[in-house]
Amino acid sequence: MTAGHGGVPRVGTTLGRYALTAVLGRGAMATVFRGRDQRLGRDVAIKVMNLAIAARSESAERFRREALAVAAIKHPGIVEIFEFVPATEDEPSYIVSELIAGPTLREFVEQRRGRLLPEVAALLGAQVAEALAVAHEAGIVHRDVKPDNVMLERSGSTGRVVLTDFGLAHVTGLATMTATGALMGSPAYMSPEQARGGDAGPAADLWALGVWLYEATTGHVPFPGREPLAVLVAITRGAFKRPSQLSATVGPAFEALILRCLHQVPGARYLTAAALARDLRACATEAGVTDERAVLRRCLEDPDALEADLRPVVAAHAVDSARRFAQRAQFAKALAEIGRATAYVPDHAGATAVLKALSARKRWMTVVATVASAALLAGGAWATRAYLARPVNLPAAPVAKPVVMIPPAPAPEVPAPQVKMDAPQPTKNPVRAKRLAKNDIAPPPLPATEPPAPPVAVAPPDAAAQPVAAGPPGRIVLRSSGALCFPTIDGETPTTTSRVFEAVPPGVHKVFCPRDKNGPRLPVGDISLRAGGKVDRAIVIGADGKPTFRPL
Repeated sequence: MTAGHGGVPRVGTTLGRYALTAVLGRGAMATVFRGRDQRLGRDVAIKVMNLAIAARSESAERFRREALAVAAIKHPGIVEIFEFVPATEDEPSYIVSELIAGPTLREFVEQRRGRLLPEVAALLGAQVAEALAVAHEAGIVHRDVKPDNVMLERSGSTGRVVLTDFGLAHVTGLATMTATGALMGSPAYMSPEQARGGDAGPAADLWALGVWLYEATTGHVPFPGREPLAVLVAITRGAFKRPSQLSATVGPAFEALILRCLHQVPGARYLTAAALARDLRACATEAGVTDERAVLRRCLEDPDALEADLRPVVAAHAVDSARRFAQRAQFAKALAEIGRATAYVPDHAGATAVLKALSARKRWMTVVATVASAALLAGGAWATRAYLARPVNLPAAPVAKPVVMIPPAPAPEVPAPQVKMDAPQPTKNPVRAKRLAKNDIAPPPLPATEPPAPPVAVAPPDAAAQPVAAGPPGRIVLRSSGALCFPTIDGETPTTTSRVFEAVPPGVHKVFCPRDKNGPRLPVGDISLRAGGKVDRAIVIGADGKPTFRPL
């Protein structure tokens, strides 16, 4: 062997019976070579420990533990170890493993412009989760799950997802080689318990996989930062945007799955990696993606054609879901599915029809149009680039029935916000009634057992009973966003959707929002007016479907 810089062997030399032919990667702990087994005539990957690291006894022991840990597992989703050779006076220690002929998961996603369809990410993630389940059952926690340590390879008629690099793995029953409080791993994928320097169990691996699912479907990590310390601080705080806020293609079930993986409390995440794998597959199946082997193979063969074929299939399932939600009066979920469908296929005819039916049912058509437009802008522009890049070929096989994903009981669910709206009031304008009957699509009927809850009538308060402070009067301006109601204060008769109240005495005044001039007064909140002051507030629909003030 001829040593190069830092005591690492050079390409063109040999280690034992292995000829080193190329460098595949370098790290602080080891260098990975492509090698040739001269005895068996096969190409292998050789991970050679750097001599500077080998001088530390704890690092050498960790290197040995990696080989022992991985060699004890036999699974197609985990890299296979052929041999471990301890260090001698002439040669460093090294691990010989199978050579994976394919890109890393990071390289694959970068080739796809930095993001994947959620259904593709779900199937790839399910393969990683299955490999983690086998490792966890053997008492091994990977502790460094990230897209750089996962590789893709074509295997026969399907694809293969392989988990590699167990260099930071913790083996149950063996003493840890890290100092107390030491941080090991990649900051962006560290769990909160790792960021705080605590022990990392199987739940830490599931957190890291959740980070990748978030990143692969939105193009961003949930906890960004320029410096590692800033990333760790963000992780421990736990505040991040929901993935659906960054990509309209992320549906409610897939988002709930990611949020569960990213729960701050380890016990509130998935109890096992196998359960996570099951729910990931259910998300893909529910969207109409049923042939997992074909999807994995086409990921490596022609990912553009795969994406073009999946888009109309998933969009059709999203429209069907929107219809079912509309029939159950779950309008917020129906609108979310419409936005998801148009993110996959802009100007989808079925989505347009459902949206028109919802508009006919609701009097708040402005609210519906605003939500739908926001969903189109969030996902439609990015979706159009890939969708229009090539003709769409619908698969010949019929779409399988959706599979309802039932999450395990222990974890708390993250409820999706619902917008509650009243049924439409009959119009007194005969011209408008005739136009609606002729042109509008009839809305889907609501089940008789689930009628929409009527608005709660609130009697206007006695204006004289309101507290009044001394001083000159002031002014209150109320604006109704989207013309959703007729604002009034202290029981006055409503007139228009935008009101200016002059000569209002100082003090606390109650604001109400009748949806009709003569309808029940729905309470909005209180406004405190100082002497001679002015208050300008807008009224919007809150997450609970009730009118509220727009946050300042």
